[in-house]
This record gives sequence, C-alpha cells and structure tokens, in this order.
Amino acid sequence: MSTNNLLCKYLDAGAKSSAVVLDPGLPTGNEQTIYLFHQARNQIIEYRRDIVEAKLRELTPEEAKAAKALHQAYEKARAGFTPRGAAALNIPERGAPAAAPAPRSRTSEEDEDEADIGIVDDDDLLDDEEDEEDE
Repeated sequence: MSTNNLLCKYLDAGAKSSAVVLDPGLPTGNEQTIYLFHQARNQIIEYRRDIVEAKLRELTPEEAKAAKALHQAYEKARAGFTPRGAAALNIPERGAPAAAPAPRSRTSEEDEDEADIGIVDDDDLLDDEEDEEDE
C-alpha cells in the first residue's frame, strides 16, 4: 500500500489529543463514520464524522517531523485490522484477524471522554437517530 494517499492530521480533543492517520481507502460501511489511526492509543478507531472532522487540523512543522514513524505505526496496526465494512463491500482482508480483546468494565468518565471526541459504537448511532426522530 502506498503511503501517499494517507493523510496525517492532529486530533485536537483536549486530553485525548493525538496525531492521527486518515486512510481514505479504509471504509467503515457507514458514511456517517470514519476510521482514524490514533497514535497515542496505537489503534484504529471509528469516529462520528460530523464530530471529529471539526477537531482535525494540519500537523505543525514540529509534529510533521514524526510523520514517517506515524505512518509505520499505522501500517503495523492496519496489518491486524479488519474494517467493519469490509465484508459488506467485499474488500479482501489484510493480515491475520485481530484477537478478541479481553472484556473490561468501562467507567462513566471513559464513556464521557469518548462521547466528547465522537468515538462511535453502534448503540450511539441508534440513540442519535432516535433523538432526531423525537425532535
């Protein structure tokens, strides 16, 4: 895969801020969401597009110096990642499937932090659609 079409940005989200990689060729299967590789968390995360796009900015010259390492970290994470929309779009998988993470309990603070920067889970999307219908 060519790294030429990868976009390096900075997610400006307070304590959750980090350099991110946007791969336009990595579909979520939902036009309301987008995948970003989050450098600080070292993983590819699905975000609500309408929330996260407003918080993305260009890298500063200082941040851009680490772009090569950011690309390498993305490629390593991408090798073990299967996009949710890949089966529906008939896109071949890359690398081995990721191991299932061990379940852990979440704190309400983590839920609030993720809501602030638009991290998506399927329940959030359904709740938003129901809220819009109520209005």
